[in-house]
Amino acid sequence: MKKSGNRGFYTLLALILAVLTVLIVLPLGSIALDSVLVVDAAGRHAGWQNFVVVASQFKYWASFGNTLVLAVGAATLAVAIGVALAWVLVRTNTPLAALLEKLAILPIFIPPFVGAFAWLLLAAPRIGVANFIVRYIGLPEPFDIYTRLGIVWVMGIYMAPYVLMIVASALRSMDPSLEEVGQVAGLSRWKVATTITLPVVAPAMLSGAVLVFVIAIGLFGTPVLLGWPKQIVPLTARIYVESQTVPPAYGVMAVLALWLMALSVAVVFLQQFLLKGRHFITVTGKGFRPRLIRLGRSRFVLAGSVFVYLALTVLVPIVVIVVAALSTYSWSGRYTSENFTFLWESMDVWQTLKNSLVIAIIAASFASLLGLAISWIVHRTNVRGRHLLEYLALLPLSVPSIAFGIGVAALWLHLPWTVYDTIWLIVFGFIGRFSGYAVRTISGSLVQVHPELEESARVSGYGPVQALCRITLPLIRPSIVSGWVLLYSIFMTELSMVLILYSANIRTFSILTFDFWYAGLFSRVASLALLQLAVGMAVMLLVGRIGGGRKPASDPQALA
Repeated sequence: MKKSGNRGFYTLLALILAVLTVLIVLPLGSIALDSVLVVDAAGRHAGWQNFVVVASQFKYWASFGNTLVLAVGAATLAVAIGVALAWVLVRTNTPLAALLEKLAILPIFIPPFVGAFAWLLLAAPRIGVANFIVRYIGLPEPFDIYTRLGIVWVMGIYMAPYVLMIVASALRSMDPSLEEVGQVAGLSRWKVATTITLPVVAPAMLSGAVLVFVIAIGLFGTPVLLGWPKQIVPLTARIYVESQTVPPAYGVMAVLALWLMALSVAVVFLQQFLLKGRHFITVTGKGFRPRLIRLGRSRFVLAGSVFVYLALTVLVPIVVIVVAALSTYSWSGRYTSENFTFLWESMDVWQTLKNSLVIAIIAASFASLLGLAISWIVHRTNVRGRHLLEYLALLPLSVPSIAFGIGVAALWLHLPWTVYDTIWLIVFGFIGRFSGYAVRTISGSLVQVHPELEESARVSGYGPVQALCRITLPLIRPSIVSGWVLLYSIFMTELSMVLILYSANIRTFSILTFDFWYAGLFSRVASLALLQLAVGMAVMLLVGRIGGGRKPASDPQALA
């Protein structure tokens, strides 16, 4: 590698830093600027009026409370389910554990809005199929998904795979001799699990909880879909309401976005405080081979419980959506192909789908390229300031999407270049908010490739770019493709940020689905959801085939 004084490396560093400044730093700064910018009869001036308005009205505090309750509840449920699944599938001899682990990660590929809509059709009062069956046999309706408990249930079960992936990795790296010592001391399997295993993987559990909490406070589709009928309005929904006023209350929206960001920062600091001064080292120079806990007939019960989880999150919701799409209206008992004919004939459907595909492909490609450049600068050069790139790229990961979208909208509203009413406003927002995923995915693979391979190529006369393209890229191609697929799946289903950035001429498929739900056309929403799932899976499988390698990109474990 060239020395730190190499002018080319510093030029690339400066270029990437400029891009990150425009895509990340300035949007976040715009949120703070808009929060203190007051527009009144006297013109535009600085002041604290927006903070006073938010702090003095009960509806904003109620939304803050709803956000906190839903996020804490979802994180708690996701950790409980995720840790249980990880222990069953990694530490026991449950049948088909490897296959079940891959299947258990599938719920993260179900768009949040689709999952919430499926449970609406399952457990909503009057129209829910579960209530319909119970009512048919003469019993009162037991389910009401339009409650805080219902919202927590849906959010928690679909976020549990994030915890599963994190905790499963920690369990695999844990020395089993720790559990064996407990067994020798006479502890039961339950005691060993609760007093030895769980405390050792506590950092992983806490990381999963923090991740779910940060995702939950930024969710829009699920809490709005299930909370709107009874006015359970979280901060994301309150921001959307403020954006629909004339003129939009940008100052209030910025303050609410700061509240969301403050929640994210607070929970990260809480995680650091809880782990401060404690040691969790279990991987040492001493080798070990993980040993499974041998269970009797109960292993079949545990395997069955995993299948139940899959049925509740994937199988049953998809079946319900298919039946709803074939119905004239919800559970009318009359079936038709009209909703699928509508998909084929509607220009609105194909235009919004085209917009979504173009935006997702462009944004995922540029974000992956940016992530590759940052990872290579950080791990393959020694130029000063290189770690600043990584820090800036990862910074938005703890910022809720709707809050970041407010910053992007505020920034380009003040800049002379016109990107409003174009796809580029959404593309810029996506790249800035989510490029950190590409950095993490690619960096994790790049550090496993020893630099001596590129050094050997350099000795043979290759330049830095040639060595990267001919040696390194083929080796890390699976991680690049995995990162691209992850970004693509996020961009195709993202709703909260797009709600702030879209225009009448640039609508995405998620916005169209939301509009049909708002109009009460549930059967149409079901057909749109199926089309969204089909297109998303088709593109991911196609990219997986094209860019496959040692680790298939379509493998959910590769995205972990």
